[in-house]
Amino acid sequence: MHALWSLPEVRRFLFDDTDVPLELAQSILDSCLACAPSGHGLWLVHGKESRELLGCVGLMPATTAAEHEPALAGTLEVLAALAPAHWHRGYAREALSAVLTHAFDALDLPMLSAVNDVPNVASERMLRALGFQLLSEVQGPKYPLRTYTLRRSAWQRRHSGDVDWRCREP
Repeated sequence: MHALWSLPEVRRFLFDDTDVPLELAQSILDSCLACAPSGHGLWLVHGKESRELLGCVGLMPATTAAEHEPALAGTLEVLAALAPAHWHRGYAREALSAVLTHAFDALDLPMLSAVNDVPNVASERMLRALGFQLLSEVQGPKYPLRTYTLRRSAWQRRHSGDVDWRCREP
């Protein structure tokens, strides 16, 4: 994870373009492991055929996001970080869909949150495609942030019946 999070393209928005020391990566991973008994944390994303590590997705307490948007306090926030070689192929959306299904079905959560830096247009498109609704735009540490929420009832409505929501290769 340290190698992934240290890539300039990944850390640009995920870590506000600051260096990611090994100690910080270890601290984040320790926090993720501590969340595991509650059914949330960080999951690795692998290719189906090659099993190559593509990146990670997560479901973590919205701590930093809640500092900038208090309405997110107490929610769990989704996140995704993939290596740039795997961007724009639908992997993050597919992996986050699995996380959302887990959060709403297995964990029975009523609502999730998400945040993207305003310049990260691809992240915004993905969150909206997953059904997240804009909550606010607030000033973040480096960039303006857009905050979003997704209610279980909205997710379930989108995925009931014969609607094909899965991501397809271009």
